Amino acid sequence: MIKKWLKRGAGIMAAVSLLTVAPVLPNVPAPIASRAEMESGDAIAALIGLLGTGAMYGSYLSAVMDAGNNSIYQEQTDIYDARENGISTNAIDQELADNIMNQLVERGDYVLDIRSLPFRWRVNACSEFNAACFPTNMVTVNSGLIRGLDRNVDEIAGVLAHEMTHGLKLHAAYTYARAAAQSFGIQFLSMVTGAADGRVASVLADYSVAKNIILPVEYEADEGGFYLAASAGFNPGGSAAAMSRMDYLSKHPETFDRSYGAEAYDHPDTDKREAKLSQMMTAYSCGHVTVENVNEVYIDGVKLVKAKYTSELYDNSKENAYLIAGGLAEAFHEYHSADGWNFRAGMNGRVDYLDDNRVYGPLKAAVAASNMDGVLERLVRAAYSHEGNSGARMKMITDTANRSLKWKERKTKNAEASQNLVERLYNNADWYNDVYRPELAIREAERIFGCQATVRQLSGLYAVRGRAHALMGEFEKAVEDCNHAVELDPKFAYAYLNRAEVWRAQGMPDEALADIRLAIGCDEKNMAAYHMAGDIEDELGDKEAAKKDYSSYLKLNKDARDLPDEYLKELAPKTWEEIQKEKAKAEKEKKEAEAEKKKKEEKEAAKKKDAKAEKKADASEKTKGNSSADKKADTAVQNK
Repeated sequence: MIKKWLKRGAGIMAAVSLLTVAPVLPNVPAPIASRAEMESGDAIAALIGLLGTGAMYGSYLSAVMDAGNNSIYQEQTDIYDARENGISTNAIDQELADNIMNQLVERGDYVLDIRSLPFRWRVNACSEFNAACFPTNMVTVNSGLIRGLDRNVDEIAGVLAHEMTHGLKLHAAYTYARAAAQSFGIQFLSMVTGAADGRVASVLADYSVAKNIILPVEYEADEGGFYLAASAGFNPGGSAAAMSRMDYLSKHPETFDRSYGAEAYDHPDTDKREAKLSQMMTAYSCGHVTVENVNEVYIDGVKLVKAKYTSELYDNSKENAYLIAGGLAEAFHEYHSADGWNFRAGMNGRVDYLDDNRVYGPLKAAVAASNMDGVLERLVRAAYSHEGNSGARMKMITDTANRSLKWKERKTKNAEASQNLVERLYNNADWYNDVYRPELAIREAERIFGCQATVRQLSGLYAVRGRAHALMGEFEKAVEDCNHAVELDPKFAYAYLNRAEVWRAQGMPDEALADIRLAIGCDEKNMAAYHMAGDIEDELGDKEAAKKDYSSYLKLNKDARDLPDEYLKELAPKTWEEIQKEKAKAEKEKKEAEAEKKKKEEKEAAKKKDAKAEKKADASEKTKGNSSADKKADTAVQNK
């Protein structure tokens, strides 16, 4: 159950279905962190420069970050984006995005900031060649991007890892704080500090703001996205390949508009960003691998293969060269000697090597097509034999260690988070369960393990995770977690209520009711307990018991409107009458709107009919005139 169930419950579903109504959010605390703590290099410094250094801008930033760390607003931004950009109906595209994002999230090397939400995503119907990350770590992927990249897994992964980095580096918060200040001014602060306002969601999901990222920030996201995608097991050449296609798109938009159904978008300085990503790939390979002369792949300055184009629409050989080079870079990065490549005798006198990792696919296909497997082995062995002179491998190892150290430092900082931020993790996880996103509830709850949490917060963690497991049908894990929650804090009502939910999900109402009574014993004013008990008793057909518990609920919440009609009519007749009047009014307005719509449609149909008749009459008159002219011409000819 939701902690503080009454305060949030009544407004929450309205907030999800209609953005102009929203639940009450906690007040924004004092700035969560100092500006210096929020900085992450030159990119953030550039954003700070745009924001200004005044205390007021710090307030906007703090407000955006607070809203961005609220799972309710994440849900709302998802809904708002769906309304503005549409929902893709292409199941193949959505499955592709799901597979890529799940791999990035689960295998990538990163640590979420304590003030950030776990990533969620979906594919929208927008044909523009783009994607975006909102301050709530909601990633929206345009259908035009997936089609524009021809559904290439590694190229799409490079772009989505780039968007995730915007969230990980808190870029979106700074960008949107600036937009909030410019668009809403001081009004924005009152939106966040008071009752949650649908306009906040509209700001947080403003796609035009998401695309308005300055170049230093894009460079930092390119770099972070490169290493995130590579660490998650994607081709290290995918990011440069995607940027190469973006560069081509910006110069030849007609190719994509006609052939891919993707609308061109002018990404900034794609040629320079491609060059930087190519350099990162070379460094990732310990300096051994380069792409030169557009589409030629080299090892230590010696050409291995020349990539061919595989698209009928345009010459994509440069992209293919990056993917071939990416396979080489991955192997040089992964193995510290030629022995790791496992060169061995293959079929028909060929040389086989490495394994069946998908990343090596383009490399193996190109080498086989060129009969260069023997040359590859010689070049690889020579490359390792000269490594000691360059020091590139030691630099690569050091750079990798430094990136890991930064994530470790963030993890340590998260562990020192305030109790308010830990409480936010718990509330976010609880909310994810309420909107049936148990996988996100588990991700959010488990972050508490690394924090200095109270016993009650830990109890809440296990209770929420237990309920999430139940929603996923993993009842053994659910009961184990909920039992541990009760053991940790036997006086915590919500530990019992979450376990009651687990019993209820398994069809065990007696056990659920027993836990609800234990919860009431811990907190006799817990409204959620009485409501849940009434629901179960009503399901069992015990109307009198349900009426008694619903009555207790109404005593604690006199304005409640969320009981079944038959009980509300008897126990709160005035409220029930108000609801009936509202329903009748809504039904009347609906019928009037439908009648108005029908009238308008009939008027439009009549207008079209008249236009069609007029057009037909004009055509008939024209034909008649032509016929008359023809007769006159014939007569003239005959007379002549």
